[in-house]
Amino acid sequence: MREVMREGRTEPRVPLSTVVARPHAYGVGAIVELAGEITIVDGEVWVASVVDGSLRVTQKKERISGLATLLTVSHVERWQSAALPAAAHGPDLEALIESTARSLGIDSTRPFPIMLEGEAISLELHVINGYCPHGVDPATMNAQPWFWSSDRPGPVRLVGFYAPDAEGVMTHHGSSMHLHALIDDGERTITGHVDRVAVEVGTILRVPAVR
Repeated sequence: MREVMREGRTEPRVPLSTVVARPHAYGVGAIVELAGEITIVDGEVWVASVVDGSLRVTQKKERISGLATLLTVSHVERWQSAALPAAAHGPDLEALIESTARSLGIDSTRPFPIMLEGEAISLELHVINGYCPHGVDPATMNAQPWFWSSDRPGPVRLVGFYAPDAEGVMTHHGSSMHLHALIDDGERTITGHVDRVAVEVGTILRVPAVR
């Protein structure tokens, strides 16, 4: 992540077609030149980009042709799940995910894929547009990322990774998670990189099955 976001090394690295050729792929990342966000759930790929200031999410026939410059992916055949016992956000949510995953037998000292499904209390996300707003001030740039936020977004699916001690590699600085959101608002799919999220009690956490 540091090479791509801070050093500008946004060249092609991974064909998405090779990632989804193996079943049950789950991943998050960015396409070449930081021109959009990649979200993969069970081999299905969404690519979100900014076109004329608006969100564009690729159609199914377009999804497997792209190249990633940044991608974290895992292939998970079986998941296990537990309901989060409390509403949480920020560091509290990270701690709750870590403890819940550990109770399910996950080695929480190493990175592992996660999914969260439930009601979001609030959510903020962005879609990159040639650069990451975490590393570059959008006020200094001509191209602008696409931002979206809501204090009551309702049902949401989050996919990504819990990765302790992986700042600058798998996660942004100050976080142990790299998450993307998928929201169906009835008219379109909204997807992008999660900047902040708060989830309700009872949100389902899914982690890889260990037995």
